Amino acid sequence: MTTMTLRTALSVLAKSSPFSVKTVSRREIDEFDELKDQLYVAQEIEHDFSKILESLQSGEIVFLCGSSGDGKSEILARSYDKYKDKYKFHLDATHSFAPHQSAIEALDELFDGRQIDDKPLVIGINVGMLANFSKEGSVRHNKIIEKIDSFLTQGNCSKGNVHFIDFEGYPKFQLSKDGQGQSEFAKKLMHNLTRQDSDNLFYQYACKAESAGEDLQLVANFKLLSLNSVQDVIVTQLLKARLIKDQFITTRALLDLLHHILLGPGYIFDNLYVGDGNELVQRLSDFDPARKHTRGLDQFVLRAELSLPDPDLDIFISSLAANYVFLDRQNVHRSTAASLVRLFSLIRDEPMGNNYHQRYRHEFDEELLLSYSRIWALHKEYDGSTEMKMELRRFYTGELIAAILRYANRNAPELILVKDEIFLGEFGAVRLTAPVDLKCDYEAIKESPCVKSSQFLAHVKVFEKEIGAISMSFNLYELIYKLNRGYRPNKYDKNSIVLLDEVVDQIKGVVKLQSSLKFYDDNHAYVAKLDDDMITVSGVA
Repeated sequence: MTTMTLRTALSVLAKSSPFSVKTVSRREIDEFDELKDQLYVAQEIEHDFSKILESLQSGEIVFLCGSSGDGKSEILARSYDKYKDKYKFHLDATHSFAPHQSAIEALDELFDGRQIDDKPLVIGINVGMLANFSKEGSVRHNKIIEKIDSFLTQGNCSKGNVHFIDFEGYPKFQLSKDGQGQSEFAKKLMHNLTRQDSDNLFYQYACKAESAGEDLQLVANFKLLSLNSVQDVIVTQLLKARLIKDQFITTRALLDLLHHILLGPGYIFDNLYVGDGNELVQRLSDFDPARKHTRGLDQFVLRAELSLPDPDLDIFISSLAANYVFLDRQNVHRSTAASLVRLFSLIRDEPMGNNYHQRYRHEFDEELLLSYSRIWALHKEYDGSTEMKMELRRFYTGELIAAILRYANRNAPELILVKDEIFLGEFGAVRLTAPVDLKCDYEAIKESPCVKSSQFLAHVKVFEKEIGAISMSFNLYELIYKLNRGYRPNKYDKNSIVLLDEVVDQIKGVVKLQSSLKFYDDNHAYVAKLDDDMITVSGVA
């Protein structure tokens, strides 16, 4: 039997671990099961799922839907123990009942069985498989397929005797008003892993390793991860991956990330951003603080690499040894300077040593994320009050509408400073424009506050006419910010530009129905107006 150490105990976190997927098993419970159970965090979706199970009637079906690795198997295995005698479970709809049977055929067989046994059905299924069954399932199950189609277009719902509950409706990461990430699930998970009490098996093994002077780098990583402020930084970085990279973060992916940052080749502040073998780290690498270029950070890196005297830094580095972080101040090279910057970012809110690192605390401020979070919160909470209306107006007038017109008029130099015209096209040497009146649609915001964890809907009126809501992701928000400051879009902005093009096309569609057009020919401008079926043209100074 393997002697349990902190390193072997933490192996339950890895996606390659046999404990990464919970299954219904009759084997004897061992210490690894205890470790996994200690990590377990009950999610809101499990509470709602349990409520549905408590009231299921004969003939009813409940689908627990999600993506691979989001925690369906864990929830289903726990429910199975309680309801296995009352309900029929199909724990994984990607499996079949026979070697030559497809997963679709297995579902058909499962639904056929309802003719004989009307026990409620509990099915764990990926959303992709649900869509496949909708297309390929037998026509004899059309009633179920119709309800699946309805779910796929509408989301979480109950359709008569068929219930759907989807992980997508329970985001693990949220944006707060102060621009920080929030995740009750991730914070509880890290707390369960690192909490300093005698009931925590992981902590016990960490203490044993520390006492024996073994695996001190791992002990250092464990100690750093136990800090609340460090957990907050990790959560915010993961939220950025969700907002900017559209990265869906499953429970399994989060556990594997914790395994990597604890047991990776370096200290936690390096492992968080470096490592080809972890999907989340590959996304987080774009947010590596060592890539951040500010005057303060660049000067620090230059001084460190040149080994210029810095007694306060020497004292700080020496103090890190108390936490088993060993960095050689006398042999600082580029990678060491990068490690220090990452460390400064990770412990920015944590007192340590002589607090040298806090000199650079504000170098890591996320001004644009903070700005986005405020506007996101305004759309989420808008109640029509004058104060909130004024804040929204500043964003719509000064940023969104200004950026839309800058982008729409990018090929018309004479319109750079014009706020009430939009460029329609060019015919030879003549440029055609039209008057435009863009405003924030406050009522639409109030009536349909559709705000998700990763975006909000912006509402604009053209001549008092509503146009389609604008899905405002962080990437589109960032593009709007940069457009107003002279940025020219490139191929890397393709997804956001497509959305902006759609908005401009909708605006032009309304504008073209108006009764006035404007022509620019060299240094002359002419206005054409439709009045009583007559077109009049006049010159403009």
